[in-house]
Amino acid sequence: MPLRKIVTEKKVVEALNALPPATSEVMDTYYPSNIRRSHPSAYIRIDEIAQIAKAVPVVLRGSTPVSIGDGAGSINAIEPQPIDVIDPISGTDLNNLKHFDGTSEKIWLENRMLFARDTIRATSEALCIQSLSGKISFAMKTEDGMDTYDVKFGDILLYTPAKLLSATDADIATLLNIARGMKRRIKKAGGGTKVSFECAPNVFDKIVSLTQNLGSTSAVKVEHDGDSIKVGGFKFSSFDAEYYDPATKAYVAGIAAGTMKAIASDGGFAFRYLALDDIDAGLKPLPLYSKAIKREMPSGWIVNTMSKPLPIPNPSAICDATVL
Repeated sequence: MPLRKIVTEKKVVEALNALPPATSEVMDTYYPSNIRRSHPSAYIRIDEIAQIAKAVPVVLRGSTPVSIGDGAGSINAIEPQPIDVIDPISGTDLNNLKHFDGTSEKIWLENRMLFARDTIRATSEALCIQSLSGKISFAMKTEDGMDTYDVKFGDILLYTPAKLLSATDADIATLLNIARGMKRRIKKAGGGTKVSFECAPNVFDKIVSLTQNLGSTSAVKVEHDGDSIKVGGFKFSSFDAEYYDPATKAYVAGIAAGTMKAIASDGGFAFRYLALDDIDAGLKPLPLYSKAIKREMPSGWIVNTMSKPLPIPNPSAICDATVL
């Protein structure tokens, strides 16, 4: 069964459009679809990253930085690494496909694309979560085994509270002083003004305990709304995002216990899909490309799906504080 007749660019697009929308907390919040754009090259220049998100020069390990141009005016660039998913097609699948009609083929392809898309989305989400630390450090498979794909955008801001929320006399004023201090750090750094706060679960629980007996009639207005609380105009959310680390084969929390992260939504974050290193994909910057490849040993087929995403944060729009 020649899968290339089923896994075509047109049919893949149709299959993806038939699937329910992919969602992920951090990517959708800080890198929403309206800022995800294509980049025509497999490389992205450091000065372009700096222009997009005010980030400092990028350091990459695992892929050598290259120079665009020459002499004193040369511009360093990096090559973001691709997400490459291989889905082997079993002999049973191939025998079944021989008897499929058009509708059955469509359903089969949709199921394959659901697996590939969600795998790529989960990895993209992991990169987005890591980017909120000002850097990406993710497992990367090489011909020699495993290495680490590192990109550093710059040092995020830090704030040291005068009093912790775990202090015996901590109260709402303590929380507001911390929030004002973190927001002030971002504002002075030119990172934005629309600041919200992502909290480690134990920090959020502490905020709940500090505010549970207060309501809209108190001197400071408090509004509880599930996984978020508004206190005096500041919004605090429980940051439960985590990602799977292929190197350690364990899930990693997106934020350290006892910490709080302030992020300016108007900080100028960006997201780029870079050009794919694949001739069949036309070397184009596609969010996702899939193709069927025949293999000889063992005999069969695979469906190969790829993407090359790069979340670009503004380090000056992110401030961390240890509050417990």
